[in-house]
Parts: sequence; C-alpha cells; structure tokens
Amino acid sequence: MNLKRIVTTLVISIALLMVTGTGVVSAAQMDVKPDGMIDLIPGSDVPTIVYLTKMKCDGTDRTLEVSVKKGDPSDLTFTVTDLTGTPGTVVSTSEGIKYTYTPTAGTKEYTIQVDIEAASGTQGNTYILYYKDSLGGFDKASATVRGTAIPEFTTIALPLATTFGLLLLFNYRRRDK
Repeated sequence: MNLKRIVTTLVISIALLMVTGTGVVSAAQMDVKPDGMIDLIPGSDVPTIVYLTKMKCDGTDRTLEVSVKKGDPSDLTFTVTDLTGTPGTVVSTSEGIKYTYTPTAGTKEYTIQVDIEAASGTQGNTYILYYKDSLGGFDKASATVRGTAIPEFTTIALPLATTFGLLLLFNYRRRDK
C-alpha cells in the first residue's frame, strides 16, 4: 500500500511538472527588421531591430548571437543598443558578436537594436547573418553592401526645379528687353 501511494505521488508530480513546465525560462519568438534583405552602406551604421516576443523570463542571463555565415565577418562592425532593459555585455567572436543581457523576471517582450557598419572597399559583397537567442529563437537576413546611397527624390528634384525656374526667369527678362 505504501509503494502504491509513493508511485501515485510520483506520477502526479511528474504530470504537474509537465503541465506547468519545468522552469520559468523558455525560448522566445524572434523577428528581425528589416525583413530578409539589409542594404549596407560602407562607413554608415545601418540599424536592424531584433524583436523577441512570447518570452518567459526568470531574471537569468540570455544571449543574443549575431554571426556572419557567408562572407568575411571582419568586414562588418556591430554595435548593440538595448532598447528595453539595462545594457548588457558585448563580446566579439570570430563570426560576429554575442550580447549577454538580463531581462527582468516576468518579461514577455524585449527589443535590441544591432547596428551594422560595412568597411570601405566592400561594395558588392553579400553576407548571410544569423540572429540567435540562447534559448532557441532564430532569424536570418541577407545583407548586401551598396556602392553609394540612393538619394531621396527631393535631393534631385529641388535643384532641377530651381534650375528650371531660373531658366524661365532669364527667358522672361530677355523677352522684356
């Protein structure tokens, strides 16, 4: 009878652990913006935002790893800004960086900005970047270094409109004479 009670208690305990989870820490879902394709410009920081959602945190350290899987990692410089909590620790690796941070217990969402700067002379290179959370969240992106920035419409339109306006003004004055 005693053995039956012990086995029943053990089975119930295991069932409760399975229902409630073995701990309070779990993998997060990860989404990196911009999606899929990142346009890098040599010498300029290009921000990527890492959104971690559906987290279950108990106040212990987690690690975000950004690694270069295609291309030369030494061509890229990474800068991390913690947009949610207290700044963590950044460690450079041979493939990229590891950022250790400590979300407070009960945190469900977390946002980290990773700025990427391409070295000069890397125009035309393409890199595959992997973003990975220590507890399983994962996303990847492709980054291509563009030769120069594409100017905005107003950067081109305003000088053209001004030049066209001056030509009309000079033409109008010439007719008056």
